[in-house]
Amino acid sequence: MIEKDGRSVPHQIMEEFRFAAIKLHAQKVDVAVIAKTFKVSVQAVYSWISKSKQRGIISLKSTKTTGRPPLLSNDQFNLLFKYLRQPASKLDYATDLWSGPRIRHLIKHRLGIVYHPKHMPRLLRRLGLVMKFPERRSLEQDPKAVREWKTVRLPEIMEDAKNRHSLVFYADESLISLIPYVGRTWTFPDKMPKVRVSGKRGQHVGVTGAVNAQGRSCFDLTADKEKFTAVTFIRFIRRLRKEFPGRNIIIIADGSSTHKAKLVISYQNRHKDWLRIEILPAYSPELNFSEKAWGFIKTKARNGSQASNKEQLREETLMAVTDLKKNKKRVKTFFSK
Repeated sequence: MIEKDGRSVPHQIMEEFRFAAIKLHAQKVDVAVIAKTFKVSVQAVYSWISKSKQRGIISLKSTKTTGRPPLLSNDQFNLLFKYLRQPASKLDYATDLWSGPRIRHLIKHRLGIVYHPKHMPRLLRRLGLVMKFPERRSLEQDPKAVREWKTVRLPEIMEDAKNRHSLVFYADESLISLIPYVGRTWTFPDKMPKVRVSGKRGQHVGVTGAVNAQGRSCFDLTADKEKFTAVTFIRFIRRLRKEFPGRNIIIIADGSSTHKAKLVISYQNRHKDWLRIEILPAYSPELNFSEKAWGFIKTKARNGSQASNKEQLREETLMAVTDLKKNKKRVKTFFSK
């Protein structure tokens, strides 16, 4: 005999009780004895027997209760979904982001329903929402120029590249600092991981680099104390030409003065038979896939670096870009989005 009231027994166990009760009844065990054994009422046992005869024993399987009906009707749910597909600023909020409290406020003031904070996660999952870190966009960026780039200029560039069998590279410059990025590491709960890194500020190595969707890449380090100029950019273009001889090359870069200098324009005009330089919309680093290369080198290749001087930093940076050049599969992932 069980010691708990049947109402407090988990659904799965009650399901087994019902099946067992039907089996005992088939063996001519008295209904009162069955009810007493499973701590349920005689009426409950008769109900199980009747149900199994009418609908089959499978009808005695447990089913999850539906719980309270949702606060939002289907129409309200669909309307909320449409609201959340827009930036929050379109609905008079201060920023574009949708936080939990902001969504609760929206439901209350637009739909007239008050949601308790603890019920919000379930609603957000029903809506298909997930937590993400937003990508940064400059306030100075011109959305119209970005749309034109994506829908007009870039397709034209890629069509020209296809017709002329050109290699399309995304290029940019970056400074690799002696003070490295330090990411996470696996460790034991009782251990506090430590990594010794240089604290010298202002020590860095300049790198001009370019990557393309087929996994090709090219890098050129600046000399000690050399700054990024039209001269260093042209030197990089020559290096690119040397590494991919006989190929037409299209370089996509941002609008820094280094890339638009008269010296660079003059060089392009003299070599327009194989070279084309295209400038991205202003304040749009997310359109330049070479940014992914710098992110990888700084946060992965040099994670927790212990270089202590500029010479070691230079050797380490050269090794990092050399390894990346060999890893075409990794470079391709920069374009996966």
